[in-house]
Amino acid sequence: MGIRTVSSLALEHAVIERYEMGLQGIALNAIGELGWKMLFYSISQSLSFLAMALGFWYGGRLVSTGEYSSGQFYVVFMAVVFSGEAAAMFFQYTTSITKARTAINYIFGLRRQLELVDEELDDDSNATRHHKGNTSSTREKDTAGQGVDVRCEAVEFAYPLRPRHRVLRGIDLDVGPGKMVALVGASGCGKSTVISLLERFYDPTAGTVRADGRDVRRLGRRRYRRDVALVQQEPVLYQGSIRDNVGLGSRGDDDEAGGNQDGGKDSQMPESEIVAACQAANIWDFIASLPQGLDTPCGPQGLSLSGGQRQRIAIARALIRRPRLLLLDEATSALDSESEKVVKQALDRAAAGRTTVAVAHRLSTVRDADAIAVFNRGSIAELGTHDELVAQRGLYYQMVLGQSLDREAT
Repeated sequence: MGIRTVSSLALEHAVIERYEMGLQGIALNAIGELGWKMLFYSISQSLSFLAMALGFWYGGRLVSTGEYSSGQFYVVFMAVVFSGEAAAMFFQYTTSITKARTAINYIFGLRRQLELVDEELDDDSNATRHHKGNTSSTREKDTAGQGVDVRCEAVEFAYPLRPRHRVLRGIDLDVGPGKMVALVGASGCGKSTVISLLERFYDPTAGTVRADGRDVRRLGRRRYRRDVALVQQEPVLYQGSIRDNVGLGSRGDDDEAGGNQDGGKDSQMPESEIVAACQAANIWDFIASLPQGLDTPCGPQGLSLSGGQRQRIAIARALIRRPRLLLLDEATSALDSESEKVVKQALDRAAAGRTTVAVAHRLSTVRDADAIAVFNRGSIAELGTHDELVAQRGLYYQMVLGQSLDREAT
């Protein structure tokens, strides 16, 4: 896709020049490193000869003055030679020592990450033992048709690379079980950051995010995410069949009972569940019309499918998890009007009976939400239903006018 963009802009020569400049920079850096390596190598190779020359010179003087015999001279000389060779080998491996230190630091970093993962696995297993009988079938029975009670209490957040720049400022938001809350506002106002916090890609800098009254930081990420599904603006499809991509959504439950650790097998996912998820996502009619059906390859990054088809497959992948909390991050903003209509129908089906938090630029997709939170510079400026916010004649009203969503508002 990048090649097409460059060709359409007639920038081939400019791109080639920048590429050559990049290669020249790499070559100059390599030459600088090579110079130091050559210096150390020459020192390492010359030390043994320097030691031999020094030994012959000084030993010859001692023998000539009678202080040492010839036998003593050769004993000491050989000791000096072996010492020089040892020193030469030491300098020869100085670069390897540096590489080894880097590798050791990397290994220790991985071990620290593994300790965090093991800690979460322990939390999950302890929670499973505490709630006996919490298998996938019991979980489905207990939580069927129920959503998560989500609350954000005075949440503040700043990204680790910019700790002084607060993205969220005192966010208070209550999403009841089975309700849908839409987050709207200008780009960069913090809407997608809220989704990242709910998915636990990050934890709040201050404040608390609660799920069913429990601080999500006290829940293992793996166990918490079994109840959460995310549909992004640009869905990621992997090279494989439609069956493979939809079935991936169920694999978070494979080790819930402490069993399967290999990520699951496609054969373990009943086709009836995949079909049901595809029907709920409004994509099954299209799949059934394909010669290979569910075994149709998606191609690299799903490029053999249209944007709307990729989005609906991503929705099916989310639904097969049977999530209690559905997160929609601008799921229809990159689609044309016809595809948006079909995907919106799929999202409406997906949101039924689930707690849903949706980020949207197109207000037509969220006007029927139970509540709409209008973000402005990292805080919630307005909160209410579509009709309530239009009546306030505030920021949301201006957005409605800008999109010509409600003629009555004028």
